[in-house]
Amino acid sequence: MTVTAGLVMGASINQVVIAEEVIAESITQPAVTNEVIATSITPEKSETPPQPGTFSQSAGDLLAKRPLDLDQFCKNYPLNSRCTNQPVTTPVTKPEEVKSEPTGEKSETSAKTSGWAITPEISTLGVGATVTKSITPNVNAKLGINGLGISRDVTVSDVDYKANLNLFNVSTLIDYHPWQKGGFRLTGGLVFQDNNLEGTGKPKNGVTIRINDKDYNSTTVLTSLNAKVSFENSVAPYIGLGWSNAVKPGKHWGFSANLGAMFSGSPKVLLTPGFGPDATPALQQEINTNIEAERKKQESDLDWLSIYPVFSIGVSYQF
Repeated sequence: MTVTAGLVMGASINQVVIAEEVIAESITQPAVTNEVIATSITPEKSETPPQPGTFSQSAGDLLAKRPLDLDQFCKNYPLNSRCTNQPVTTPVTKPEEVKSEPTGEKSETSAKTSGWAITPEISTLGVGATVTKSITPNVNAKLGINGLGISRDVTVSDVDYKANLNLFNVSTLIDYHPWQKGGFRLTGGLVFQDNNLEGTGKPKNGVTIRINDKDYNSTTVLTSLNAKVSFENSVAPYIGLGWSNAVKPGKHWGFSANLGAMFSGSPKVLLTPGFGPDATPALQQEINTNIEAERKKQESDLDWLSIYPVFSIGVSYQF
């Protein structure tokens, strides 16, 4: 047993010595440099197999078998002594592009418009609307429709009438803008009109109707007097001027004003009497003579309408 114990203790001592030698060899192993790593990437293989109980390779050989990415290593461990001479790379960021916001003036001029516009308006030709189409930068074509029907009491040549005013006009016009950027315009064209005034003579004090300064009994002699005023030219020339270009490029809304004249021709007056039971043939002849004189007088009083004044205002919108 003494011999056996000695052998066991001898083996243990040998193992301790071997371990101490391995530890000492590992501690005294020189530092691995880039040159060592570079030359050790493809190490030579040992032809002799490792002996039992010993290490076949050193720590340097183990590191040499695995290539070291120094850049990645220094990124992970920047304070390591191997990374003192390694250049520090900082990410390059591109400067932010500053987008300039469009100004109001630029956005207005770049607004898309179609060259078509509509203008609702109120005028002496009635209530209606005009459609405008751009032909050239200086010339526009317009088509308008206006109408109105109202009832009111009127007096013509000292004769009172309960009248109905009927207005209907279709205008085909051309606008010329001398300055493209300005609103001033000259307008000309034709108006197809059917304007008239129809009325019934009213007895004064409910008793008499005055014709050519002579009174007739409204119940027994002259029971009614119908009148109609129309214009000679059903197709009337028109000239005028105005402000605003409804189809100006880049503009949607606008204010429109027009002032002009329609050459409608001399007014024509038609008077038709209604006779009562006491109207004898001689009295009827007298009444007809006075009605003709009254008709001419009324036409003379209305002759100023041969050049019909036209004034209109409206708000335009371009599509």
